[in-house]
Amino acid sequence: MQNKETAKIVSVRRQKSPIIYILATVFIVVLIVAGFWALKKRTDYVAYKNVKIGNQIFKLEVASSDATRSRGLSYRDSLPSNSGMLFDFKANGDWRIWMADMHFNIDIAWLSKDGKIVHIKSNATPGSFPEAYHADTPNWYVIEAPPGTFEVQNVHEGDTIDIR
Repeated sequence: MQNKETAKIVSVRRQKSPIIYILATVFIVVLIVAGFWALKKRTDYVAYKNVKIGNQIFKLEVASSDATRSRGLSYRDSLPSNSGMLFDFKANGDWRIWMADMHFNIDIAWLSKDGKIVHIKSNATPGSFPEAYHADTPNWYVIEAPPGTFEVQNVHEGDTIDIR
């Protein structure tokens, strides 16, 4: 049986307990929110590179990770003029481009490490999937641009685009 002194101690301990639980809960919520915010900031970052194609400057989104290269321009509804995507594979290879989940046509150019165009595919269509386009020559970069870009800019295989 408790005496009055013991009852006071138990009562005080019970009063402090909810405060500790509340503080611990707030701390955990803050950590979770901070973690999601940091992850979102990291995944939302998109790098762009201004590249001159013919006489026009294009703002190209840089796809330099496996995830961004795999997704490419898929799931988008359109591609504004003077924009596109630059795939930097960071190695010579037989890099293939497919039109999975694409909603519009594009032009595709494959470039060597020094920026020389080794192949162009004009007006690639979403209906061509699962076909994968590629160049017969190993290449380092691929540029996807709005359809007609290379023709309008009078750019051909053998020409050089400065990627730096």
